[in-house]
Amino acid sequence: STFRGSAVRPPLGGARPFVEPLKVDGYGSDGGEKSLRRKGSTRKIAFDDSVSVMPIPMRTEYSDRIKQRIWSNRYELQENAQRNAVEFAAEGWNWRNVTEDEGMYVCSVSGELVHPVHCENQHETR
Repeated sequence: STFRGSAVRPPLGGARPFVEPLKVDGYGSDGGEKSLRRKGSTRKIAFDDSVSVMPIPMRTEYSDRIKQRIWSNRYELQENAQRNAVEFAAEGWNWRNVTEDEGMYVCSVSGELVHPVHCENQHETR
């Protein structure tokens, strides 16, 4: 494929996917087919015998710069956990009430999605 511009690079340093046989494990003797029953009808799905595999580097192969972007340190983890607790509490501690992306605000500076609870608290304190 052709890449235009200096900011566009192939993902994973140009690693190319390869094809290998599907590792069938736990599907029984039906050759990878699985039956699904739905109200009186039976539907079957089948898996292709070969799959496309994209190799990914081991964690030790990433540069420090990339590691910092991919993984969070303990301070970021704690900050995220605290933020998630505030957001989940605002949703009544019920996963069925979780605010989806469409219900979020968009930060005009960063473009990040912002949970409404953070904006509501801002208005209440003023």
